Amino acid sequence: KRPRKKLPTGPISGKGPIMLVSLRHRLVLLAMPKCASTSLEAALAGKVDVVISKNPSAKHTPFRKYDRFLRRYFETFTDGPLEVVSLFREPEDWLRSWWRYRSRPGLGAPGRSVKGWSFERFASAYINDEKGPATVGSQARFVSAKDETIGCDRIFRYESVDRFSDWLSQRLETEIELDRLNVSPRADGAEGLGADVQAQLNDRLVREYEIYQTVAE
Repeated sequence: KRPRKKLPTGPISGKGPIMLVSLRHRLVLLAMPKCASTSLEAALAGKVDVVISKNPSAKHTPFRKYDRFLRRYFETFTDGPLEVVSLFREPEDWLRSWWRYRSRPGLGAPGRSVKGWSFERFASAYINDEKGPATVGSQARFVSAKDETIGCDRIFRYESVDRFSDWLSQRLETEIELDRLNVSPRADGAEGLGADVQAQLNDRLVREYEIYQTVAE
C-alpha cells in the first residue's frame, strides 16, 4: 500500500456559500469549493437557519475549523449532535475545474490567473506546491479532522447530484433540486497529461482517490 502523501495546506477559495446549517434538522452542509456551492445556496435559500457566505474572514470553513470553533456552539441549540455532510468531486476533474475557473477571461487578480497555461502546467505547479494560482488546497483536507481521519459524517459524490438531491429532500422534508450554476467556462489547453506528469499527479492525489472511491456515496 502506498504511503500517504502530505496533504497540501494552501487555501481553498471560491465564490458561493461556505456552510449551510439547519438546526431543526441537525444538519451542517460544508460547501466544498468547485462542487455546486452556488447551486446549494440557490436551492436552500430560506430553508436553513445559517448561511455563511461572502464574509472574507469566514470564507474557508473545512471540517476541522467547524469542529474546533462552531460545532459546540451550534449544538447548544439542538437536542443532539449535528450531522456534517459534504460533496466530493472526482479528484482530477476537481483540479481541472480549478484550472478552467482561473483561466477565465477577466480574472485579472495578481497571482490568480492562469490564462495561457495548459492544464499540464497547472497540474505540475500543483504537484510541486508552487505558490501562486495552482495553490487550491485539498478536498481530502477539507473533509478531514485534525488527525487526518474523515471528519464528515457523510460524503456524496459531486457526480451523483441526483442521489444527493433525493437524500437532501428527504432529510430536510422539502423538495430540493440542484441546478448547475456558476459553471467554469471551457478553456484551451485541456489535452491529456504526459505520462510522467500523470503518474506524479496520481501519486499526489492518492488520499483524494482513497476517499472518493471508498467513502463517497
